Amino acid sequence: MASTEMCSALDSDVLVAAAERNWARLRGHPVRCVVELALAASAAGLLGVAARGTGTLVQRFWLRERRLLPPSVRLGPRRWSRHHRALAAASRQGIEPVRAYLPQRPTWMSDRVRLTEARVRGQYRLSATLLWPRIWLLVPEEVHAPVRHARARFDEAGVLAGWAVWYVLVGLCWWPALLIGAVTELVAWRRARLALDEFATLVESAIDIHWRTLATALGVTIAGEALTAGEAALIEDRLHKGG
Repeated sequence: MASTEMCSALDSDVLVAAAERNWARLRGHPVRCVVELALAASAAGLLGVAARGTGTLVQRFWLRERRLLPPSVRLGPRRWSRHHRALAAASRQGIEPVRAYLPQRPTWMSDRVRLTEARVRGQYRLSATLLWPRIWLLVPEEVHAPVRHARARFDEAGVLAGWAVWYVLVGLCWWPALLIGAVTELVAWRRARLALDEFATLVESAIDIHWRTLATALGVTIAGEALTAGEAALIEDRLHKGG
């Protein structure tokens, strides 16, 4: 019985028969045809909005800072965690890892965002979260363009992931949609990783190149090649508005 249902889901004759029944029902009723087409178009538009909203939720899931389950609940051996694999790789290469740079969050994408903050803090004693909006206002348009492009690709991947969720829901009634949804989700996840990595790299690069410009704009004089602890504290004080 199950195999028969699986075959019928891919049977083109079944789809043709359903289309013919609908055509017979609508033929000779132009008003009904127009109304049903309008309803179908409206439903498609609402589904597009729903997919975009679902994609936003998927992005939040990708970028979440905490695990869904408590640390005491493990779904697999500890050696499979990204944190443990990073420690093992550093040990094999004889490298003492920087603890702040090791994976700490439940997803790779969330850790990639955190890593930008950790690296900027480690190099300049400054917060990338505070620096970036101000530097964005100072840098020229040729710097804006690739950053916008990377962010747009990340958002597009989120929308694609939203569509994947709806394909899976359709798959509850028509099983081939489950396969479509799984493949779509995998493609979206891969695209999101690549786009987010590029975005984070561009943000960090812009900070590396333009932090001195921001310091000058804030009225902080940098005496040497690198920021001193006092200069960094003064910049942070300006950005925090003395808070």
